[in-house]
Amino acid sequence: MSETHARRSAIYVDFDNVLSGLREGAGVEVARHFAEAPEEWLAWLSQGVPRRFLLRRCYMNPAGYLEEADGMRRYFSSFRYAFQAAGFEVVDCPRLTRMKNGADLRIALDVMDALVSPLARIDEFTLLSSDSDFVPLLLRLRAADRTTRLVAHPELGRVVRAAADEVLGLDALAEALGWQREANRDQLFGPDLNQAILTVIRETMEGAAEPLHLPDLGQIVRDRTGETLRGSDYAGFGSVDAMLEAAGGYVRQDGTGGGYVLRPEWLPPREPAAAPESISE
Repeated sequence: MSETHARRSAIYVDFDNVLSGLREGAGVEVARHFAEAPEEWLAWLSQGVPRRFLLRRCYMNPAGYLEEADGMRRYFSSFRYAFQAAGFEVVDCPRLTRMKNGADLRIALDVMDALVSPLARIDEFTLLSSDSDFVPLLLRLRAADRTTRLVAHPELGRVVRAAADEVLGLDALAEALGWQREANRDQLFGPDLNQAILTVIRETMEGAAEPLHLPDLGQIVRDRTGETLRGSDYAGFGSVDAMLEAAGGYVRQDGTGGGYVLRPEWLPPREPAAAPESISE
């Protein structure tokens, strides 16, 4: 098929979401490879039907970072040039709240702009993200007779999976980047979803600046693993408190809507025990 008859495509990368998913599922080296060599996985996504990626956009929080095995931090901004060299427009999405960077909203707005653009008809939209918030967007694209592809966590929920025409797992992306499932049984792509949930909780709480509302934590876990806390039986531990203890000693505090999750240092100091009264002879 000639280039003029190739499928006209657009690709949108939720960088923070994908990088964290690859790091948790396949390790730091694979995540770094994804960030440093976008042309490799772009070629993998181009297989099969001939495609022209007319729009290439990557959404990242420049202040985010990837922690290397030696403890050094690689800030996401250092990966900007690699994406620009692969023909991507990089859109800065700094954190708007303590947990969200607004990339999902920017992606949704840009996709809708492309859908109605008079410049060129986009036949196929490819999203790299495990965020369940994209379900309404995917359904809107389907209603407009556009093909949709989603690259997301392999344990993606059924509702999100059903909204896309094609779903490619992050495990398949990791294998395209050189990850070997059989040689890396200690990684999380596979049956150990409970450990993935605990990892998300640890990383979320390590980055939190204040107590986190439990429903918010549940939403973050669902977005990044495709599983709900209740549906996973609280990562297999049967209760919120046991799950938090397994994640690293975090504690739940009663409150509205299920309460809050706190780091140990946020607990109020205990009142010192009163000294025993002396007994006069």
